[in-house]
Parts: sequence; C-alpha cells; structure tokens
Amino acid sequence: MQTPTSAETHSDDIDSASKLTRLARALDRVPWLIPTISFISGVIGFVMVKRGADLARVIAVVALAGWLWLLIEPLVRRYLERRRSGIGKFVSNFLTQSLQQEVLFFSLPFLFGALQRDLGQIAFIALTACAALLTALDPLYERWIAARAATRLLFHAYCSLIAAVVVVPMVVHLSLEQALPLSLGAVGVWLLLTAPMSLRSLRSVRHKVIWVACSVLAPLLIWMLRAHVPPAGLAVTQAVITQAITDRTPGPPVRTLTRAELSAGVVAFAAIRAPSGVAQSIVFEWRHRDESERIVAEIHGGNGSGWRTYSRKEMFPGDALGRWTVDVKTPQGQLLKRMQFTVQP
Repeated sequence: MQTPTSAETHSDDIDSASKLTRLARALDRVPWLIPTISFISGVIGFVMVKRGADLARVIAVVALAGWLWLLIEPLVRRYLERRRSGIGKFVSNFLTQSLQQEVLFFSLPFLFGALQRDLGQIAFIALTACAALLTALDPLYERWIAARAATRLLFHAYCSLIAAVVVVPMVVHLSLEQALPLSLGAVGVWLLLTAPMSLRSLRSVRHKVIWVACSVLAPLLIWMLRAHVPPAGLAVTQAVITQAITDRTPGPPVRTLTRAELSAGVVAFAAIRAPSGVAQSIVFEWRHRDESERIVAEIHGGNGSGWRTYSRKEMFPGDALGRWTVDVKTPQGQLLKRMQFTVQP
C-alpha cells in the first residue's frame, strides 16, 4: 500500500476546505434552515413523547450527537490546528455553531411543553430562547461567542447542560432527579479540563478571575435554583381535585368544600406523561397557610394519556378554612401542576 505524501494530504485538506466553504456559503443564503429543521424535529420529538412512541428516542439520539460534539470539539479543533491545514478553526466554528443551533432549537419545544406559571421557569426558557437566537445571528455570534476560547467554551458548557437535561433522560431512561446532577457534574468536569485553553485566551487577570468565578458559580447557582428548571419531558395531561376515585378514574371536580364535607376526604388526581422507559418519582405537596404535607408517588413513562396517580388526604386540621394548594412536583421541586380548592364554613 502506498503511503500518501504530504502534498497529497495537503491537497485533500484543500478539497475538504473547498467543500465546507461551499456548504457554508449555501447555508448563509438560508440562515434559518438549520434552526427551523431543529425546531421542527423538537416538535416532532415532543409529539412522539406525548403519544408514548419509541420513535421519540430515535430523534433524541440524533439530537444527542450534537451534545457529544460539544464535548469533544476542543480536542478536534486542537488536532486540526496541529496539522496546519488551515481549516481547523473554520471546521470547528462551522460545526459547533450548527450543532448548538440544533441542540437549542430542538430542546425548546420540550421546555415550552413543561412550562408552568413559575417565574424561574419562564426566566430559564427565555434565556434558552435568547441563546438559540444568538446562534442564528452570525455577526453577534462571531463577536460575542466565537472570538475567544473562554466565551466559546462557556457557551459550549451551557448548550451541553441544556442537551443533558432535555435529551439524555429520553435516551438512557434517567429520571429528572438523576439527570440534572449528572449533567452538572459532567459540565463541571468538562470546564475543568478545558480551563487551560480558556485562560490562555484571556489577557487580563481580571477577565481570568471573572471566567473562573463564572465556571465555579454558574453550576452551583443552577443547582441551588434547580426547582425552577423546567421538567422537560414531563407533562400533566389531566389534573383535578375531587372527592371520589374509582380504578384511577377521578370523580367530579370540586373547587369549594364545606368543613363537614372534608370528612369524606379529598383526592388530588394527576395524569402525567413521561418518556417511554422512564420511572419518575412525583411529589404531591398539600399546603395551607404555613403548613405543608408531602406525599410521594411514582409514575412510569410510555403512556400517551399519562400515568394516572393520586394523593388522598383524610386528616385535616381544626382550622382548615381557607384556600388549599396542591402542587405536583418532582423530588427536586420542579413544578408540574398547581391545583387549588377552598374550604368554607
């Protein structure tokens, strides 16, 4: 077998650069093509999860490929730059920006599908939407993200976190309380490994201190505010307060009860949809004034109409008058649904 010469290798690199350049120019004419395709893929994946179809996992695996690239991109970039082919930076920037678009726009439908009236969830999704929009605006992306390794790798970490929280549970059957700490841990390790590259790209000590602070504090802040991360992949298809339930079918909904009617007990019913193969703990939190009670249940994914579960409360305090709230949450506090009823004299 004849070994390729350096001239032949250089020629192959030039051909590859030419093909990628033509592809990049073609995509420049339709800048919203990748975001649109990614968003539509996310909608299709969300609908498939909603129906309990296994096709959703196939779509999620494709999206996960973008997450894996974000993790290995620094190594690929360094390898290409060492070959001095002249296309290392171009290839890395082009693929990275495209896959960031794919990851973020794919994840948006799942995040919107889990959105509740929670300011933290709204802020989280708004930030993700802004990040997705930024990847589609080349002048701003080149100036704010791609110009330095420090900002580029931090943005990589953010996109990796979104992909891990939204996509990974569907692929490897992880519950949300497992997915978030694992994703934060993976992102933290990745930031640590890429820290030398990031710090070398920063000239001033002040900027280096800011980068270190962001790398350390951001994962901790997300963990502290984990209750406000939208529970992507989970959705309540039915929720009702009632006083009767038969074979996991709720009776007529009630909004107002008298104190005497409380003796029959109150049932908080919820049908919750989850990705196929996922076993997930759910918490019913009953709150009245400053008192609260937590009742834990478990759901399983793959049911298109949602896994039916409920929490029954029969013991009420003497001063039960007023508004009661039943929040359906994940064990780490992510709000799935809020139900209310009022007790009158």
